[in-house]
Amino acid sequence: MSCVSRRFLRRRVKKESRMMRVGESFCPGILHAVQAKDGLLTRIRVPGGMITPSQLTAVAELSASFADGNVDITSRSNIQLRGIQTKDLSSLVHGLELAGFIPSPLHDRVRNIVASPFAGLGFGEILDTQAFVRELDRRLVADQVMAGLPPKFSFAIDGGGPWFGRDRDDLAIRAVNVDNTPLFHLAIGGTLSGFGVRVDRAVDCILESARMCVEISKELEMPARGKRIASVPRAVNRLLDALSGFLVTCPFPDGSSDVGDMPVGISPCERVGFVNLVPSVPLGRLTAEQTLSIASIAKRWDGDIRLAPWRGVVFGSVPESSISQITATLAAVGLSSDGKDGYRGVAACAGSTGCDASLADVRRDASLLARRLAGRCAQPGWTVNISGCEKQCAMRSGATAELIASSSGYSLRINGQFIASNCSLESAIDNVAACQAEIPIEVFS
Repeated sequence: MSCVSRRFLRRRVKKESRMMRVGESFCPGILHAVQAKDGLLTRIRVPGGMITPSQLTAVAELSASFADGNVDITSRSNIQLRGIQTKDLSSLVHGLELAGFIPSPLHDRVRNIVASPFAGLGFGEILDTQAFVRELDRRLVADQVMAGLPPKFSFAIDGGGPWFGRDRDDLAIRAVNVDNTPLFHLAIGGTLSGFGVRVDRAVDCILESARMCVEISKELEMPARGKRIASVPRAVNRLLDALSGFLVTCPFPDGSSDVGDMPVGISPCERVGFVNLVPSVPLGRLTAEQTLSIASIAKRWDGDIRLAPWRGVVFGSVPESSISQITATLAAVGLSSDGKDGYRGVAACAGSTGCDASLADVRRDASLLARRLAGRCAQPGWTVNISGCEKQCAMRSGATAELIASSSGYSLRINGQFIASNCSLESAIDNVAACQAEIPIEVFS
């Protein structure tokens, strides 16, 4: 066993997932629509959450014409469209192809690259990761081996600024400063390795890591997922030994830069006279009208638009003098910019309207909770998961409050402690509201 492997294994912290897994065939793409209760569902990969106003406009128009008129943002900063009828699927796919969302049909489902939505916007980062995201995506789709990655396999590239609570990416590199020289610290399946890679070799290293995950999967007949590989000594030894030519000893990233989910409001920008704006996106879902409004704002004020891993959006580098106009435009289509609409930190699955397994209309119930919480401003890190069944699909781990529907009510956990089972929605909302009231208010700035 190499020194690299031994040191990694000493730091390995085993975590058990409560999420039930489904087959990879159920993971959607543009060219891999899957059947849901409300129709076909497609997922559009948007590496790094970097999307142009024209692409966002195309998504909104296509959803209005060929889906249910909504645009869902995922926790990997991708987009989902639902309620698609079979007769409309080919038209939708053609429109998405014209908008530039299918650079390689073989890699339709594997371009999962997560980055901070504030990359390059002057938010305390060590490195601007935009160029790294683009290079990784370009080389990913040029490599046929990468098409063999599992559809849920995700890469993360963190520039060293605030990081928004992701610990489940298969492969991640996080920028750190070592004697005033930036390095990227390597993490596998959410576990920091204690080793880094030079900036100029970072994309080579992460691609070789992914290639080895595919190879190890075949050799050891195991899933090619970071958490699984990191938990099996023989597998992680094989991976880290293969990477030893890239790796150097590296300090751990500063954990104090980790930020809770769903910031809302105005933040500084590196450009004088400009700011970043984060509106609320209730339950990660925009209507086509709201999506068109966001695209129009970004185009009018020549700002960056980013999809965010808290299932939201960021307007980057917009004129500070135009903020009142922008927030008024957003308010006109029902999007708050002050974090007091009650949705901050609240997440829900598709619920009974979109999933046969769900035992409750959790999106409706989440909206009722939001009405109760409206007018407050919870600090980042306060989160609520509302799930339609025990599978808790796509829910964040470690939420402040967890509501899980059963045939006779909700099971409720707060701060990891079991509170009640089969309780009414009203009782659950009362408990969650009381929990939030105990947390100090903090405005994102």
